[in-house]
Amino acid sequence: MDSQRAPSPYQRSLRKRSSVYPCTRCSQNNRSVWSLEQFERLFIRTPETPRKAWSVEPLRIAVIGAGYWGKKVIRETLDVGRTTGRVQVHAVVDNSPTMLSHCQNEFGPLDYKLDYHELLTDPKLSGVHICSPNATHFEVASDFLKAGKNVLVEKPLTLRSKEAYQLVQLAKDNNLVICTGHIHRFNNGVRELRRALASGVLGDLYYLRFVWAGFLPPQGFREVITDLAPHPFDICNFLLDKWPTKVTCRGKGYRTKENEELAFITAEHAGDLTAQVEVSWLSREKRREVTVVGSKAEAYLDCSDQKGVLRTSEGTQQISITPSNTLREEVEHFLNCIASHQDSKPFSNQSDGVLGARVVSVLESARESIRQERTMQIQMPTAEEIRAK
Repeated sequence: MDSQRAPSPYQRSLRKRSSVYPCTRCSQNNRSVWSLEQFERLFIRTPETPRKAWSVEPLRIAVIGAGYWGKKVIRETLDVGRTTGRVQVHAVVDNSPTMLSHCQNEFGPLDYKLDYHELLTDPKLSGVHICSPNATHFEVASDFLKAGKNVLVEKPLTLRSKEAYQLVQLAKDNNLVICTGHIHRFNNGVRELRRALASGVLGDLYYLRFVWAGFLPPQGFREVITDLAPHPFDICNFLLDKWPTKVTCRGKGYRTKENEELAFITAEHAGDLTAQVEVSWLSREKRREVTVVGSKAEAYLDCSDQKGVLRTSEGTQQISITPSNTLREEVEHFLNCIASHQDSKPFSNQSDGVLGARVVSVLESARESIRQERTMQIQMPTAEEIRAK
């Protein structure tokens, strides 16, 4: 029974490490500190939290887009529903009959649709997880927000920052939850790296280096910056609690001249801190790597395997990490936000729309740097400016 389930390894590690848990209302840039007991009572099912404490009825979520990532989302959401009873896959939408046929073969009888528009007026629908192509994110998300539905949009939130901030405003105007699929905010390796930085073990920070690479055939209409760079920039913000002020980008397409397949991005931050980001579809080796170099030590993390090391002048030691299921946590986080919002409870949206919009601002500046062949200043809008957009 669910009520007899033991705490997860990460819950146990939280209890060992700290008696408090930070709650960040990201869109307002303010912080409060809750006790671990308060956090678990609101956001984590424990043996003391019966199913009925969450919801009488499961939240009904539709998945929009049934490609590679959409199928992973469907699989994970179904598993969360089976193990917790908190969610039900209400519908799966894709404009390809072939994709829907593949899903039906794998997942069995669900409500499969070629068009999402009839869901806009479905009173049973709690929210949508948008996994459709990047260019469709704004239209699909805005349609559902205008219809009063909560949304989780996979990265990037949109292709243009103006549209991203419009989605943020739509969610605010309609009193809805908007999350962005910055999945590495739920990566225990990244969390441990953040703790290492906060502890001061690295000393004064000098620079960060990200390598996000993996082979793909020529993509034609897609470019590598928008596809791969969102995660490095989001992780960088999560580690530093700041956004870059300048960005310089150089990129090139080798097998196609239409779009970049390789890019090198230098992001300058306040305090003379630099982040170097390499993104590539040409490398035969899949790499999702973060290196942080400081005056006392450097830390390395493989974000895929969630394995890390700390290197000092005395030698190298492993960073203790209990790997997390990042996609499952992303799905559950969206459910937590919806459930708490519906019950008028305080909640921390760890991947809210403002974060997603600011990542889009950085990506936009990087692409503009290539076009103009110069360093670009990045102007992040204030809360007042966001409300005015």
